Amino acid sequence: MLYNNGVLHYKGSATLEKDLAKSPSPRIFVSLASPSLDVAEAYIETLGTTAPLGFELRLDYLQDHARLESDLHKMLARLRYPQTIATCRRVDAGGRFEGSVEDQLEVLSAAARAGCQWVDIEIESVKAVRKPPFKDLAPAKVIVSYHNYRNTPDLEAIYRRLARLPVEAVKIASHAQELQDNLKILKLLKSNRRHRPQLVALAMGNSGICSRVMAFRWGSPFTYASAGNHHAVAGGQLAIENMRSVYHVEHLDERTQLYGVVGTHSAMSLSPAMQNIAFQAKRVNALYLPCETARLIDFLKFARSLKFAGFSITMPFKRAIMKELDWIDPLAEQIGACNTVAIRHGKWMGWNTDSAAVVEVLTKRLRLPGSRILILGAGGAARAGAYALRAETADVFIAARRDAVARKLARAVGAEAVPWENADSLDVDAVINATPVGMAPHSDAHPIDLARLRTRVVFDMVYYPVETRFLSEARGRGLVTISGLEMLVAQGARQFEIWTGQPAPRALMEQAIRQSLNHAPPG
Repeated sequence: MLYNNGVLHYKGSATLEKDLAKSPSPRIFVSLASPSLDVAEAYIETLGTTAPLGFELRLDYLQDHARLESDLHKMLARLRYPQTIATCRRVDAGGRFEGSVEDQLEVLSAAARAGCQWVDIEIESVKAVRKPPFKDLAPAKVIVSYHNYRNTPDLEAIYRRLARLPVEAVKIASHAQELQDNLKILKLLKSNRRHRPQLVALAMGNSGICSRVMAFRWGSPFTYASAGNHHAVAGGQLAIENMRSVYHVEHLDERTQLYGVVGTHSAMSLSPAMQNIAFQAKRVNALYLPCETARLIDFLKFARSLKFAGFSITMPFKRAIMKELDWIDPLAEQIGACNTVAIRHGKWMGWNTDSAAVVEVLTKRLRLPGSRILILGAGGAARAGAYALRAETADVFIAARRDAVARKLARAVGAEAVPWENADSLDVDAVINATPVGMAPHSDAHPIDLARLRTRVVFDMVYYPVETRFLSEARGRGLVTISGLEMLVAQGARQFEIWTGQPAPRALMEQAIRQSLNHAPPG
């Protein structure tokens, strides 16, 4: 190392420029918000630096910047100069750096001299200094970035303003208040695909996940991922493992058919892991996306714009979607709820695979005609199960904490309502927990005392945790048990078969769900 005119330079067997030129162009940059460079280096080593993967070093998360230039250079040299973006986001721009703009520029300049190929500086900092800072950030290429954490405004005008600056790339990230904000990102990327500087654009938040997954297909040169499920530095940022193994973002093309799950909490859904592994196993060029929105009409416009081939529906839209369908399966019509839509030749067709799943998992343990089955709860899952079991001529009993609701459902399906306090005194062949009781984080709860109830089969629709207290107690009494996980896979497999006409790879789908549950936040 030597100093020349106050600037730190490095000497080695090859020039820094040649080392940098050897680095492959990555499609995904993993954002590393580490308290020290040692932690960041250890993570990069676990992934390896030979794959076309880059790393965004969030220097604003570092606890100490005193020896940044020399320490960062040594780290990058040891790692053979992986592609890196140096970012030092200030607090007032959504980051952690509390210093002045001048201090921020010094950190970024040090990172550039140390060997980072890119530096990201927000437009607010560019405006805050008297002279353009871009020459001070050499030899790195510069990304000027715009972040809007509230909404998605007119992005075209913003890009045109930023594109006038002498930079190599423009990054635009805005908060998606609804799914249609993703379409603004799509329009921006497509209209500027061949323009310079190159444009990286994405929507933040759970409703913006689609833009992150679809980034390459829509024309973005790269996108961002987090180091893990609990290490996101921005809303909606997905873990690198999920971006690659669940969504296969680097392999999407114009022929990839789109599916998804729509609901108010779709970002937490396990269905993308299950359905995407099924598509991959059966070599179906398709992608299943989490589509989170508070308004069904928002999703409908989004799905029509992107020509979805089908989708799953979860709460609270299972009833509302029926008004939009051209054809509804008769049992789904009876139940009054659809959880599956296939779009064939422009016609929207609906099914309820929850009902089919209930019958499927119980048929493996019971002969349903004439069986006595107690359902705990009177919500949507209970309703689907009750109609399906009555269609199989089972004798159904319904108990809910609100007796009036239980009686109403019982009348509708031809079942018998049982007061909640008397439910555990019945003699039945199977009991189904169709309530959320026992779901994490309240996994110590159980819906009914099994000490008095006479039954052979205990079926808990709760799937997280897989082994609920209700199932554990039943197993301890020597009873046959059915987990909510088995039902989840069964209904998802039926969806896959409706969409593709192929038998679902159920074992793989179950494995994907189990892996996702292992990475779920603790209850």
